[in-house]
Amino acid sequence: MKLPPHQSAKPSHYNKEAESYDAFNEARSVLINSTLEKILKKYNVNTVLDLTCGTGSQVFWLIKCGFGVVGSDINAKMLKIAQDKAKKEKLDLQFIKGDMRTVHVGEFDAVITIFNAIGHLTKADFEKALHNIHRNLKNDGLYIFDIANLNYFLQGNNICDLTIDWVTVTDDTRFRDIQYSIIDTDGTLTFYTTSIVQKRASAGLAHGVQMGYEKPKITKSAQTLQIYTADQLKELLNKNGFKVIEQCGIDGSQFVEDETDRILTVAQKQ
Repeated sequence: MKLPPHQSAKPSHYNKEAESYDAFNEARSVLINSTLEKILKKYNVNTVLDLTCGTGSQVFWLIKCGFGVVGSDINAKMLKIAQDKAKKEKLDLQFIKGDMRTVHVGEFDAVITIFNAIGHLTKADFEKALHNIHRNLKNDGLYIFDIANLNYFLQGNNICDLTIDWVTVTDDTRFRDIQYSIIDTDGTLTFYTTSIVQKRASAGLAHGVQMGYEKPKITKSAQTLQIYTADQLKELLNKNGFKVIEQCGIDGSQFVEDETDRILTVAQKQ
C-alpha cells in the first residue's frame, strides 16, 4: 500500500469535520482541559493564547476558570462555530483567523496548541511554529501542547487503540465515523476514515411512528500526522529557544516512555 506523504495541513483541512467536531470531541476534551487548567494554575499563568483553538474547547473552559484567553485558528468554519458559541453564551471573546506559524497576537504568559495540533505540520513547519510561538510569549512564558507518543504506538498492537467506530446524534443529524490507522518508524501516522452523515427525514412524526433518516452521505478520506518521541520533542524545543520543564500524560500522570499514549509537554521560553 502506497501511503500518502505527510504535508502541513491547509486552512481548509477541517472544513468537512467542522459541523460534527464538537459532537465527537467535546466530551473527550474534558480530561485534557482539566489537566491544562491545573498546570496553568501551578505556574501562575494569567493570560493564554490558544493558537489552534478550533471550535474553542480550551478557550471556553479556561475563560470560565478566570484566565484571560485569546483564540486563533487557521480554519474559518471552526472559528465561526466558536464565535457563534461565544455569542450564544454571551461571552466577550476574541477569536482571530491566523496560522500558528506566522500570526503575531501579542505577548502572553502561555501559548497552547492542544489535541495533536502540531502533528498537522511537517517537522520543518513545526520549527517555524516554534519560532512564532516564542515571539508570542513573555520572557519565561510557557508553551504547552500535546502529541501522540511515537514510542507507544510502535509497540505491539498499540496502533489498534486508534481504531474507532463513533456514533453521535444531534437534534437533526446522525454522525458516524469509522477509522483505522497505520504508522511508520519515522513517525508518520496515517488515518483512514469513513464518515457517514444522515439528516432526519423532514416528514417528522407521522401516525405515532418515530422520525426516520434520509439516505446517508458517505465520504472516505485519509490524513496524516507527524508524531514524536519525548526525546525528539526535547531536542526540537531546545534547538528553538525552549527548555522542557515537564512531560506527562494528558491526565497529568507520570510520563512512561512505552506506556503513555499522548505526551503533554510544558516548555519554557529561554
